Amino acid sequence: MWLAIVLTVLPTLLYVTFLWWLDRYEKEPWPLLLAVFVWGAVPAVALALLAELPNTASTLGFDRGSQPVWYAPLVEEPLKALALFGIYMFFRYEFDGVLDGIIYGALIGFGFAMTENAIYFASRGGSITSLLWLRVVLFGFNHAFYTSIIGVALGMIRYERRRWVVVVMQPLSLILAVVFHALHNMTISYRFPGVLIAWLISSGGVLIVVLVAIIAWRKERYWIDLELVEEIRCGFIDQATYQTVRSTRRRVQSQWEALFRGGWRAVQTVRTRHHLLTELAFLKYQLRIGDVHCRPADLYPLRRRILEVHEDF
Repeated sequence: MWLAIVLTVLPTLLYVTFLWWLDRYEKEPWPLLLAVFVWGAVPAVALALLAELPNTASTLGFDRGSQPVWYAPLVEEPLKALALFGIYMFFRYEFDGVLDGIIYGALIGFGFAMTENAIYFASRGGSITSLLWLRVVLFGFNHAFYTSIIGVALGMIRYERRRWVVVVMQPLSLILAVVFHALHNMTISYRFPGVLIAWLISSGGVLIVVLVAIIAWRKERYWIDLELVEEIRCGFIDQATYQTVRSTRRRVQSQWEALFRGGWRAVQTVRTRHHLLTELAFLKYQLRIGDVHCRPADLYPLRRRILEVHEDF
């Protein structure tokens, strides 16, 4: 059991670190990140088991031959998506676009995969080398990929005003996640050629999600460029601060300088200022396009907080 935990937790930490790096400009709050990860790791798995109480082994893939290939995806994907829809509905101010959808969705998937793999390894016993390569290495991103499909869709409709698009995209993304999951279950049952086909499909899907994330980076940088230029003109920030906030490389460089100059507290102050200025840019863009979930009055406390952090620095 301890070996199973180690073999699942360590790769999960590595994958989550990659996600943390992927979210470059505005890091999501730790409480929400932890909440969605825990949802995927505990309640989602538990509910999936309860959904197949007479045959709980099948839900986690122990006995694929006793059920249709679509049954487990049809149970698991909606359960994982519940937390994602919850963030989108009740914490909309923290859901800025496609990249946030990928981050939250993938975290849910990594949490689910971690628990699923731990149970799977512990139940098998003996040599688990081949299982480790299949479930953690070759297909370690699968659950994150499936749920991030829904996250991408929610990010795309974040600023959509056409009601029919919103109504169609949400169930369509869930159906797509179920289809990809079922396709994996079907192909993997055909041994070597099936494993190869399943890997090509999942790897291609993960690559597409990463490319979408890169496009989202560019979009978020465009928001920063567009909105913070005005802050230079009105004297709220200077040119050097603007150039630092718009560049992840310069952000890291300024944090290292702060570390040597004032220690960890100075690093936290610099990070907070960068984060708040990014939030300011995002909020101004949301107001510019008429986002109904934002108010002009939200700008004032945010600007005041930025000035307070600047005084501390």
